[in-house]
Amino acid sequence: MKSKHALIALFVLALALLLAACGGASGGGDAGQGDAFEVSVKDEFTFQPDVLKVKAGEEVKITFKNTGSAPHSFVILNKGVLPDDVVGASEEEGHEMLVMEMHEVAAGQSSTETFTAPTEPGDYIFICAVPGHAQAGMVGTLTVTN
Repeated sequence: MKSKHALIALFVLALALLLAACGGASGGGDAGQGDAFEVSVKDEFTFQPDVLKVKAGEEVKITFKNTGSAPHSFVILNKGVLPDDVVGASEEEGHEMLVMEMHEVAAGQSSTETFTAPTEPGDYIFICAVPGHAQAGMVGTLTVTN
């Protein structure tokens, strides 16, 4: 009888671990429900998490928490746009290169924005647009799927 209880407990534990692995910070809500993410600053010049996955055309809510000591921003670039393309562009040109933009957030503060994910599947780069921060490694990827 003890081995039967142990086997059931082991099965329940394995199931719990499997379900936990399927969840997580990358969103993954059902189509049409949208996704919500919390992105923070890790080690001053990296995003945590640095990969987000969304469905094409769905509503996405991002809360950006600046846990660093300097101001940071959160900007998603259009497909094919590189961080260096934005540097030196006029403000108007720069806005045309973006999916969404969260302006500088002071250290210890947070900001939340909601936007519609691009309809074209693929990888979109997100960066901190404060000069020098993307070049220092503050870059991530928004993966858009069907």
